[in-house]
Amino acid sequence: MPGTLPLTDRLMPFPDATERHSILIPASRDQVWHAIKHPNPTDIRLAKPLFALRDLASRLRNGHAQLDLPSFTTLAEDPGREVVDGVIGQWWRLGRAENVSTVTDLDGFLAFDRPGFAKATFSFLLDDAGDGRIRLITETRIQATSPEARQAFLRYWLLIRLGSGLVRRVMLSAIRARALKAPLRP
Repeated sequence: MPGTLPLTDRLMPFPDATERHSILIPASRDQVWHAIKHPNPTDIRLAKPLFALRDLASRLRNGHAQLDLPSFTTLAEDPGREVVDGVIGQWWRLGRAENVSTVTDLDGFLAFDRPGFAKATFSFLLDDAGDGRIRLITETRIQATSPEARQAFLRYWLLIRLGSGLVRRVMLSAIRARALKAPLRP
């Protein structure tokens, strides 16, 4: 709906860092939404070297890979329009991070304020672009829970931002390809 504030703006209005990308998809809203909700593990195969690089950095720093990467939890959804996932962690600690997997819902995510961590949201927003096209927007937002965590995260962000953006663009391209292959729905 035009003029409706995106869910991501309501969940994290003042992030410390953001990354936003978009792609035009000549498909219906239903096709694009279906492609988002049915990901394929091969979608990020082009990003695997970036994950391998992170693994190597962790091994060099700590003697082992970080096996306990946090998983995202769906925090809010407006079906056919927007979905926002969230995660909490200490990603900058490379192999020594304490990840918070106990936060499994929106209330827990919003209430979490333990110093030394960062909260991240990752969203997909579908926007009508006209001419039967959808502009699919992905946005990552990060907010630290303390000044020390903010400083540590922002140093880490300088190193990984380009790679993070590449992963997002690869995901958008994969969603576009899936949406274009999906059969038209009435």
